[in-house]
Amino acid sequence: MSMTVAKEARRYHAPRRAEQAAATRDAIISAASTLFAERGYAATTMAAIAKEARVTPKSVYAVAEKPQLLLLAVDRAIVGDDEPVPLLDRPEMRALLAARDPRAQARLAARMGAPTLLRLYPLYRAFEQAAATDPALREAWSDYQRRRHTDTRRVIRAVADAGGLRPGLSADRATDTLWALVGWHPVALLVEERGWSQTQLTRWLEDVFVSLLGPAPGNDDR
Repeated sequence: MSMTVAKEARRYHAPRRAEQAAATRDAIISAASTLFAERGYAATTMAAIAKEARVTPKSVYAVAEKPQLLLLAVDRAIVGDDEPVPLLDRPEMRALLAARDPRAQARLAARMGAPTLLRLYPLYRAFEQAAATDPALREAWSDYQRRRHTDTRRVIRAVADAGGLRPGLSADRATDTLWALVGWHPVALLVEERGWSQTQLTRWLEDVFVSLLGPAPGNDDR
């Protein structure tokens, strides 16, 4: 076989190999997400992830070590896919930040937040538990909470710009309160203990948003 033919063969097969590698990576992250959510971090082994994904342990380690697999699972749950697009650049978030009606903002926040929280809360539970014993994940957990606080602040700023903060409520206090209330703990209680559906969770988020923030048309940001 000539060198030219060999190069053509490699180019021909490369896309298929890339597709197979992407499919394997997807299966591994999906398996890790399922097991971390169901068993927690400590009880989930790399061997179990390999078995769930129907790949070899070597293939799992080729994607990431266990702590990084948890972070990959969390990142996917936050945005719903593996596309390299930050949350604030997603169409749903851009629409929320651009809205100038506080009640429309509440509806958009609830519709975006409910499915995200349903995906995320069992992984966040595993993440928080793992952070209690793993120093590397402890630092990552703190970083994720800072990022969540920053994202919450962006939403509050948009609400304030639309005149949606009630009199006497500062943007700082609103950010801290919403950030603290809308976490994995209350969602787990509502879903697992009370059996709430996504529809009920969506309505609850809208109620929380409106009750906490206002809306109060004409109010300036304090």
